[in-house]
Amino acid sequence: MIKNFNNNLINKGDHLVLSVSGGLDSMVLLDHIFRIKDDYQLTLYVAHIDHKKRQTSSKDAQFVKKIAKSLEIPFYLYELEDEDYDNFHDFAHKKRYDFLLNIAKKVNAQKIVLAHHQDDLAETILMRLTRGSSFEGYRGILERTYYKDIEVIRPFLNTSKESLKTYQKEYDVKYREDESNQEDLYTRNRYRHKIMPLLEEENPKYLDKFSQFSDYQNKAYKLIDFYANEYFTRLKKSNDKIEFDIDSFTQEFDIVQIEVIKLVINHITDNSLALSYQNILDIIELLNNERPNVYYELGNQLYVYKKYDQVSFQTQEETQENYEYSFKDFGIYSINNRFDINISKNPNKNCDYIYELCYNNLDLVFPITIRNRRPGDRLDIQIGTKKLKDFFIDKKVTIEDRNQLPLIVNKDSEILFIPELFKLKTSGEHSIYIQIKKTKF
Repeated sequence: MIKNFNNNLINKGDHLVLSVSGGLDSMVLLDHIFRIKDDYQLTLYVAHIDHKKRQTSSKDAQFVKKIAKSLEIPFYLYELEDEDYDNFHDFAHKKRYDFLLNIAKKVNAQKIVLAHHQDDLAETILMRLTRGSSFEGYRGILERTYYKDIEVIRPFLNTSKESLKTYQKEYDVKYREDESNQEDLYTRNRYRHKIMPLLEEENPKYLDKFSQFSDYQNKAYKLIDFYANEYFTRLKKSNDKIEFDIDSFTQEFDIVQIEVIKLVINHITDNSLALSYQNILDIIELLNNERPNVYYELGNQLYVYKKYDQVSFQTQEETQENYEYSFKDFGIYSINNRFDINISKNPNKNCDYIYELCYNNLDLVFPITIRNRRPGDRLDIQIGTKKLKDFFIDKKVTIEDRNQLPLIVNKDSEILFIPELFKLKTSGEHSIYIQIKKTKF
């Protein structure tokens, strides 16, 4: 029969959706699986996608339909809309798989069967090595994958194109030739016509070497993926934000770090953001940056914030919401549902923070303002003044806390008090107490 056809991918009683284009590869696939159908008690369905990119494409569809009818196999056709897309290949790939998935669900099939072979595997690996990919991508094509919740199998993946041609001649399998396969318009055709023959001259068994490379990559990736997922499951996650400790992350192997970052970004972007290897290296460089607060932005879709020993991946940019309230008398005031301010002549030990403001003339005390930071803010540190920004850096205050911390400011715009961080010493015969109680702050 066919050399290296992987029968182990098919179980007795399987319902299979065969993707059949009408070309030599898929027609050999159809013929071979039909011949083993009874032995394996298989139920078959033929699916064909008309891409409508060639004038003869409708004849391909009619040809596959006729063959399926002669074999008494149900036939399903999907005609791709002839629209102009920036990347027709990616668009058609998704539409093709969605169509096959829908047919599989409709007929309760367990598997979708594709005719990718050993030559396709070698071409794919070489193309990805040339243009760049991930460790996962360098595996090339796999014998068994899943598209959403349906298994996709490629039993020819260790079978050469030459073996399929031999089978086609031996069993006189009818097929249609796609004339565009002879053109060098598409990248794969250029590799197939110009590069692969050179490799074959160097080593007639080069296809086996590519299969070996793919197998090595796949085995190694499974190990990497295991450790990356083990780390990923421990992270604090939401739909649009994931944060974790940088020190623990950097203890992982470099390649595991890369995979964790991919898992994190794919999770919060729902796999909608295309990442380059350089993007990932830039993020890792950010995590190792000596500066305490740095951030990275990618295409208005991803924001990575490093805040000392923590990193946050999120889909929304952090923005500073300014607030400012002025008080002209004693009383209790609620601020942004985050905290309450109690300005009184007597201290209250139930408050979280208390600042004693000494004075001689009460008329010179009010108004008292509470607000978050502003550009140009400075602190009186007795030996001079210091930029509030530099003070926060010295105290290792995160960007988020810097933007939200309440500052108590007097009528002369002097910063009097920052909870847990700063108190301006005042003098006078009398005292009032500015007391802060956290609510949701």
